[in-house]
Order: sequence, then structure tokens, then C-alpha cells
Amino acid sequence: MQAERIEEYLETILYLIKKNKAPAKTKQIADELNVSPPSVTEMVQKLSNEGFVEYKPYYGVEFTEKGALEAARIKRKHQVLEKFLVDVLDVDAKVAHIEACELEHAVSDMVLERICAYIGHPDHCPDGNPIDEGECCITPKEQHVLLSDMKEGEHGVVSMMTLPSETKERLTSLGLIVGEEITIKRKQKQGSISILTLGTEIALGNDIANKIYVNPDMKYTRLRRRGSN
Repeated sequence: MQAERIEEYLETILYLIKKNKAPAKTKQIADELNVSPPSVTEMVQKLSNEGFVEYKPYYGVEFTEKGALEAARIKRKHQVLEKFLVDVLDVDAKVAHIEACELEHAVSDMVLERICAYIGHPDHCPDGNPIDEGECCITPKEQHVLLSDMKEGEHGVVSMMTLPSETKERLTSLGLIVGEEITIKRKQKQGSISILTLGTEIALGNDIANKIYVNPDMKYTRLRRRGSN
């Protein structure tokens, strides 16, 4: 419970600092979390003792480097979970926000990175705010190749799609998702490309192929929706 409370405070302080463009006031924190000002003062002092914040009476609360990094990690976790709930489970955006507030304290960093990869390393959450890149987002760009750069006959597994939600939904309905195996069937001179996935041929424009990353020659290691032994 204490760790969860610390995360709630850090996330709230981050929100207020960005809103104020200045240090967060203890009264603001109390109002946001619906707690008493003395409770806020006590928790802020604990955060200061643990090296997360610096607090000056009548001035406000600011992050240390350690606190800023931890707050950004928590915020990213919330955004990725929110995106997963909306895009994959079709949860209403307002409900997803509330659920993500609960889940962010329970989901490990390892599981979060797997979720992030599964939904294609999104760069924006449902409310349009940018999502910071995690380690799982950077690795595919360094080690994998663009679909548009692959040659006819080559194959691999889709590792990331940096596309708008509407485009991802259309491709998903056709069977093209992160973790799915594809084969390049043909490339046209005008830049379009035809691929095979799940026995279906899909034609893609170069603008879309330039935003899909593939792990070439990778054996089929699709993230399964159901558990496996």
C-alpha cells in the first residue's frame, strides 16, 4: 500500500508541475488526492527523505532527478495500459483511465513492456498525449528492418507498427498484427508492396510499409492470447 501511495503522489506531483509550469503546491496535491493538507505534508516529507522530491514551505514541491525518472515511469505505465484497454479490449476511454489508475500499481515493468510490444509500441495515448519510449520501443528500431526495405520472398515477424489507431484497426481486421509472420510476395515499382499473412494477401502503400518494423527470418514467435505450457 505504501508503494502504491508513493506512486499516486509522484504521478499527481508530475501532473501539477506540468499544469503550473512551476512547483506543485501542497494544497493542490491535497485537492487532487482528496486528502488533508497535514497528510500531504507528511507524505511529501517522506518523499523528500527517500530522495524523490525537494520541498520548500510556501514555495512548493519539485522533483529530484530520481523523482522525475520515477514519475515518468509511472505515467508511461498508465498511458500504455490505457491504450491497451481502449484499443485491444475496446473499453470506453473514461473507464480505461480509471482502470489504468488501478492496474498501474500491480503490473510489473516486464509485463508492461510485453503489452507495449503487443500493441505496437504506441506513441500517443487515447487522449492524444505523447507516450515516452521504453527500452522495448527502441530495440526494434535498432535491430529490425522496415517492411518497405524487405525484398520479394523474404519473411519475418512483425515487431512494431507506428501507425494511427484507425490504420492499425484496419490492418488487424485483415490479419496483420504485431507478432504475426509475414512473407513479401511482390514489390511494385510505384512503391506499393504485397505481403502474405495467415494465407491472405494484403497490399500496402509505401507510406504504411515505412511505419512497420519486421524481425527478418525470425521463426514464428507470436505472442499468444492464451497461455502456453
